[in-house]
Amino acid sequence: MPVIIEEISRSHDRKAFNCGIPELNQFLQQQARQKNKKQLSKTWVACFDSPSKTSTGYYTLTGYTVITPPEYKDYTRYPHPLNAVKLARLAVDVTSQEKRVGERLLVDAVCRTVLVSEQISTIGLFVDPMTPDVIPFYRQYGFLPVESKKGAGLEMWLPIKTCEEIFNAAL
Repeated sequence: MPVIIEEISRSHDRKAFNCGIPELNQFLQQQARQKNKKQLSKTWVACFDSPSKTSTGYYTLTGYTVITPPEYKDYTRYPHPLNAVKLARLAVDVTSQEKRVGERLLVDAVCRTVLVSEQISTIGLFVDPMTPDVIPFYRQYGFLPVESKKGAGLEMWLPIKTCEEIFNAAL
C-alpha cells in the first residue's frame, strides 16, 4: 500500500501512534498540530493510502541557527550565525518499522530543505540523533558529524549540496 506524506491536520489519527519512544509519541499526539498552527514548527505525517489516515510516521522541521559553523570548507570563513533547517523529530510507528517509511520521511524532509533553500539561505539540514544507534541511518544518506570546539556530540548535518543531489535523484 502506498505511503502518503502530508502536513499534519485534524484528519490524521494520531492517538494509536507508538514508535517505542514516549517523548516522540507524546509530541505527535499532543503538540505537533498546535505547533504547526502557531508556526513554531512544521510536521508532516506519513499514512498509508486509506480513508482512516492513521499516522504511521512523522517528521518535524524548524528553522535553525548555526552558531559555530561546522568544519566544512565552504563555511570556515563565516564567523556570524548561519541559517539552516533542523530535523527536530523523525519517528516511525513500530508496526511500520522495516518498511522504509523512515527513509521516505527523511527524503521528503531533505526535499523540503532544498525548497526552503530556494527562498532563503540555508547551509543544510541538521539533526540530533536521540541515540547513537540511529547514526548509521543518517550516515547512509551522507550526514556528517558536526565537529565542534565544545566537544563531540551526536549532532549531524547534511550539506545543502548533498540535499540538492538527493532532491534531484528523487525527481
